Parts: sequence; structure tokens; C-alpha cells
Amino acid sequence: MLAMNRRTLLMLGGSESQIVAIDRARELGYRTVLCDYLRDNPGQMHSDAFYCVSTTDKDAVIEIAKQERVNGVVAYGSDPAAPTAAYVAEELGLPGIPYNTARDFCEKQRFKAFLERNGFNVPKHIAIGTDDASTESIIDALRTESLSLPLIIKPSDSSGSKGVSVIETVEGLSNAISKARAFSRNGILEVEEFIRADHEGVIEGELFVYDGEVVSWGLMRCLRDGMTNPLLPAGYRHPLDLPDYRFEMVKQTIAHLVEAGGIRFGAINVEMLIDVNDNLFIIDAGPRNGGNMLPAFFSRISGDDLVEGTLRCAMGDPWEHGTYSGRSKFGWYMHVLHSRSYGALKGVEYSDTAFGAMEYEKVFVPKGSMVRPFRNSQDIVGLAMFRFDNTDVLDGFLADVEHHIKVIVE
Repeated sequence: MLAMNRRTLLMLGGSESQIVAIDRARELGYRTVLCDYLRDNPGQMHSDAFYCVSTTDKDAVIEIAKQERVNGVVAYGSDPAAPTAAYVAEELGLPGIPYNTARDFCEKQRFKAFLERNGFNVPKHIAIGTDDASTESIIDALRTESLSLPLIIKPSDSSGSKGVSVIETVEGLSNAISKARAFSRNGILEVEEFIRADHEGVIEGELFVYDGEVVSWGLMRCLRDGMTNPLLPAGYRHPLDLPDYRFEMVKQTIAHLVEAGGIRFGAINVEMLIDVNDNLFIIDAGPRNGGNMLPAFFSRISGDDLVEGTLRCAMGDPWEHGTYSGRSKFGWYMHVLHSRSYGALKGVEYSDTAFGAMEYEKVFVPKGSMVRPFRNSQDIVGLAMFRFDNTDVLDGFLADVEHHIKVIVE
């Protein structure tokens, strides 16, 4: 029986990093209904009701939404679930973005078309069906579409770098196609020219939009571990260290993206690169909170509870907030705890400097459990957040981060 005095929020996804949203929803007084395809997901222990249903099965999810008489729906930190959340919201008249907008952002071939329609920089690219994808067909596209190596090949609807490859020569095409095909749900692969940035890592934005305006500018440099997967986030440095003119170019481009997408309320996560000619490219954008607990990270930085903001907006409730410009006098860093080798997790060791600066730590993997090298987002061991007195101290720390943070396996 439904609780008569509690409004119901449908949560799509119950992984470790999504529990923070489930718990916060219950603290706000909402009844929580969780959908997740994994029977052993940890989020179910934190929810009022649980259905073992894939968050990408929009028809099954909307039936649950109707049955539970939900008042809102949120895909917290999940690209695959974002279109489902938008579909449910649109069909039931709940707060959210239009379903087609969610598809434009979450399906890479549609996103490229959206960017082109709205005047953004876009690398040369083609979309190709998995049944038609072959070494010969892509070599032909290199010739007829004037694409140049290196290329990045990926499923158009994947997330967390699953199925993504960068190839420098045509000899790598066959393996890249097979890898991308294995992670494609919609049968479409995206092939595009690889952008060579003139800066370290990726420029990322964990942003919050309220009444059509960006009110929290969580701009950062997303760092990679070249010894494992150079496409996968391994750490986040804030504030964003760019010259002022580039900083403003990033903000103006994001503001244009928000306006063009018709996003009025809620979170948006954006990844960008700038090439040697000062051309800024949006390489990915999700109409949802970022993964790896980025909303919790920037809630600490900005002083506004961005998790609460996400939930209140999904329910159509007002949210009291400030405005964060993206500038900070402190140096902030979040490390994605991961291993470079197979083994049983013995623990995580921190230097005195790291331990003294630590603001938060969450290890997802029990000691003694087997961990794998950091190849995709499923290989994360945990997360640790740090605050330093200034960016000079932070940069000194990052110059030798492997000394300060060690994931020990045996």
C-alpha cells in the first residue's frame, strides 16, 4: 500500500555511487522506488521499493511508474537511463526534459547532428550500423568522407568508455569494431576524427541549471591514467586552470548548449577539448548528474547541495540555492581509486600529506576481493576527495600523486 503522506520518486539505478541520491531523497521525505537490472545492487537496501528491471527498458519502467503513482523520476549519474527518465516524465506529465532532447544528448550520432544544427564545432564523423561496420567500410569512409587517422570508434549509446577505442593505423580497425559492437545496444557505431588537445586531460563541467540559467559552474580538469585507459577519468582537478579568455569561451559555449537544448532545470555534465587553434569541441554531454560522485564533490566546493537540487527539480519542488562561479581560493581534487594490476585488494595507503588534506573517502570494494586493471568504469575501487590551501600546493601533490595515493593488491 502506498504511503498516503509521502510523494514518490522513481530512481533509475542503484549502484554504490547512486546511493547518495537515494538516501538524500528519503531524508527529504520522498518515498523511493528503485529500478535496476542487477538483483544484487546495493541501492535496493536503501529504497522503499525495488523492481529488478533494466533502466533502459522504457516500456517496463513506465508501467512501474504508473503502478507506483510516481510524482517524479530521476536518472542520477546514468547516461543509459536518462532517455528512460525523460520518456516517463513526458508521458506522465512530470518534471523533466523532452524525450527527444534526452536522445539527442545520449545517442552520439544524434548529438553530432544536434551540435551541427546549432553551430558548434564538430569533428569529421560518420555513423555506421554494426551489421555494416567492417575494416573495408571504414577504410572506404576514410577515402570518400575525407576522414583522417587517428580515429575514435565507439558505440553511439555507451557510457563509461565501454567499447571505445582510439586507433592510429588501419591495422587496429578490426579489433576496435569488435569491441564497439560488443557494447552497442542500438546497433550504431560512431566513427570520428580524434581531436588532439593542446592541454592535459579533458575539460569537464558538472553544472546545474535553474530556471534556464547555470547557477553552479563546476568546471574542472579531468585527468587520465595513461598506464591503464587514457580515455577513462582517473582524477578531477578544480578550479579549472585555463587562461581567462579560454575560461570564458568554455562558459559561453556551455551557456549556448543549455539554451539550444532547452534545459530549464537540473544537472548537465559536459566534456570538452580545445585544440591548438583554439577551437573548442564538445565531445560529450549528458542531461544528468555526472558519475563518480561529482555532485557530492561540487556540493562540498560550492556550498549548495546539488544532490538535493536534482531531486527537488525532478519532483517540481523549489530549491533554495546560491550561485557558484567556478572560481575557488582552495585547490580541490577527487581521485578515482583504481588498480593497474589484477589481485586481491589489501587496502589503500595515503601519504601524510594526502591524509591531512582528505575530506572524504569511499571504498566500494571489500578487502580481499579481486580487482581488475582500470579498463572501464566498472573497475573503480573507490573515490577520495581532498582540499588543499591553494592550487600551488595541489599541483605539487598531483605531480607525484602515485606517491601520495596507493591502491595495494596482492
